[in-house]
Amino acid sequence: MVTRVGGRVRDRHAREQSETGTNVGGDLYGIFAPHYFERRTHEITIYENASPSNAADRILTLVVKPQWWMYGTNFRFGFIGRRDGDPAGPTAVALYGDNGGMKRLPVGMLRDGQDLKTPIANYGSLGEDPDSNYDTDLNVPPQDGEFVLVKQITTLPRLNRGLRAGDLVEFELGIFLAGKQGNALGRFNYYADVITYKVGTTGVQPWFRGGCCDAAAIPWDTKLLPSEALAGGAMMTLHEDTSNEPEMQLLQVSPNIAGRNIQPFVEGRRLFHSSFLTGAHVEAGNPTLFNTLAGRAGPKFQEAACIQCHTNNGKSSPALNTPLANMVVLTGDADASGGVTVDRRFGGRIWQGLVTDAGKTYDGRNGVLKVTGYRNTDGKYPDGTAYTLQTPIYALTDVNGNSLPMPERMSVRASPHLVGMGLLEAVPESALAALARASASDPDGTAGRLQIVPDAHNPTIPRVGRFGWKATSSTVQQQTVDALNGDMGVTTSLLPKHFCGRAMPDGGCRAADANSPELGDTDVKLITHYLSLLGVPARRHFAGQQYLGVPAPTIVDQLASNPGAVTAAEQAERTAQDRVARGGQLFAQARCTSCHAASLTTGGAHKFAELRNQLIHPYTDLLLHDMGAGLADNYPQGKASGAEWRTAPLWGLGLLASIDPQTRYLHDGRARSIEEAILWHGGQGSAARDRFKAMPADDRKQLIEFVKSL
Repeated sequence: MVTRVGGRVRDRHAREQSETGTNVGGDLYGIFAPHYFERRTHEITIYENASPSNAADRILTLVVKPQWWMYGTNFRFGFIGRRDGDPAGPTAVALYGDNGGMKRLPVGMLRDGQDLKTPIANYGSLGEDPDSNYDTDLNVPPQDGEFVLVKQITTLPRLNRGLRAGDLVEFELGIFLAGKQGNALGRFNYYADVITYKVGTTGVQPWFRGGCCDAAAIPWDTKLLPSEALAGGAMMTLHEDTSNEPEMQLLQVSPNIAGRNIQPFVEGRRLFHSSFLTGAHVEAGNPTLFNTLAGRAGPKFQEAACIQCHTNNGKSSPALNTPLANMVVLTGDADASGGVTVDRRFGGRIWQGLVTDAGKTYDGRNGVLKVTGYRNTDGKYPDGTAYTLQTPIYALTDVNGNSLPMPERMSVRASPHLVGMGLLEAVPESALAALARASASDPDGTAGRLQIVPDAHNPTIPRVGRFGWKATSSTVQQQTVDALNGDMGVTTSLLPKHFCGRAMPDGGCRAADANSPELGDTDVKLITHYLSLLGVPARRHFAGQQYLGVPAPTIVDQLASNPGAVTAAEQAERTAQDRVARGGQLFAQARCTSCHAASLTTGGAHKFAELRNQLIHPYTDLLLHDMGAGLADNYPQGKASGAEWRTAPLWGLGLLASIDPQTRYLHDGRARSIEEAILWHGGQGSAARDRFKAMPADDRKQLIEFVKSL
């Protein structure tokens, strides 16, 4: 039995939480430290065999192929969390029963594409990993089979017996990079991902912490996430946010990413986080991609880096009286049949990018659109509770502040949060077509429609649209190249002409086409790779989860001096779990699931094996639904009318306020809360909305708490 995964370095241990009351500037588990894309990933292969001496026992052989030379590698496994004689509670959140080193395979014994014969007959006589630093050439990484580490596990320290099917083996690497050291090269000493392997099962397992404070049990012991928490399926769901960094959850890689995919993932992340104007990485301490990216954006653009519209991979929101440079503003003219054609004034979009970097200003604007206020609409629930909905009021000017008439057709759209895109791409078209057929007889009349778009490589082939507010892209790659061109003015081989060149006065954009493509296919592939393999956060407040937000030292102190505080926190979490469970029932009873389908299953043919055959819970059917006149724009696309919108996935929605406390919802950011977003549902969403409105006030709150847990 063989499992192959990839890993990266971490700054801290998984169960460590900030003790300062804030994660800002913190050195925690979830961050990507400077130079994360250089020398700091590794491939792990886990071989499982029956023990030659006892067929009931198992032997694990763990092979680590690092991207760079290492020394003194620490291999910790069998979490115990507390020393003998310690008081109750998680006194040692990085303490494992075995804290030894690793051995090194002979050069050439294991090369790429080969499997190791296990168990290794002469394991005990293998050489040791070097125990001290040694000189290396920074330009010469290990060649194939030259530096491979291995660890054999036959027992679990705390059980004092052989490994058996069903045992959970949690392990963590301590990493020391060999060679030259110094600030310019980043840190040399790191921790790594905490990985849990279940003996007798392929793949590694998403896990969570057990109870903290039973003196007879291991504090925060390793437990497997229950099925209801596996939002991204068994392969793509992240482990519990044990370090209490909700603002970092949308940035993490799947724990089951294949070893061969981890380095492309971090290189794609680097591109996603770098400026296409200057090549500079937006996170301090990282080298600039000057030759690859500098000067690629424009002439017209919104932002210079992908991450600037998707902060921490979250969504964008409009700010009052501020240019909407983090949104998408589509413009058009009406054609003879009532459809939309590109307007010659703006070229189909209003670009509002104005960036100052290292003392130089880059102006990518062709206009300025702002939300100058909101028109309020007051309403009441049947129980008399008042609410207010807001409709944005826009003002358009030229770059000098002179007022301009609005485009004949216009749609303002937020940049969505980036969760599970690869998984949504992996759902078969036949499954989406089946959902559309089934919805035709829905008792609420929520008949959804497939959006059909041209294949990005061969426009004569129709594809089912999945991405974008009106499902106008069928693949992650298509969505990526559209955003590169439309949002940043970066051309690719799939879209070699600048969108802004469609404007009548803008010869500069058409002249810039001579430099196309500005981003090569290899880099487009890396960004697509990154977006496809982002992990999906586990659902929060599932039964059995422990409370977060209180670091281990504080809990230990409370157990000694104020145990009532621990009891109260545990009870508050159990109450939250009960409310979320009840909210899920109410969500289904209101028939929100007629559009926000709770489960989809991916197919078995996707190019990434990690995405295949997964039962996922995105809460979307990916179909177009008429949401009524209140939410309609006048910008139809493909088969979607102005009133039709793709059902937005709900997974990760509850994390957005951790990234941006001012997060707003719906396609144009008009809703200040999830409650307001529900109340805006019209058209095919009216019946579910009205059931929500008819609920008692506390039931409404519980339903919203459920949505926030996704």
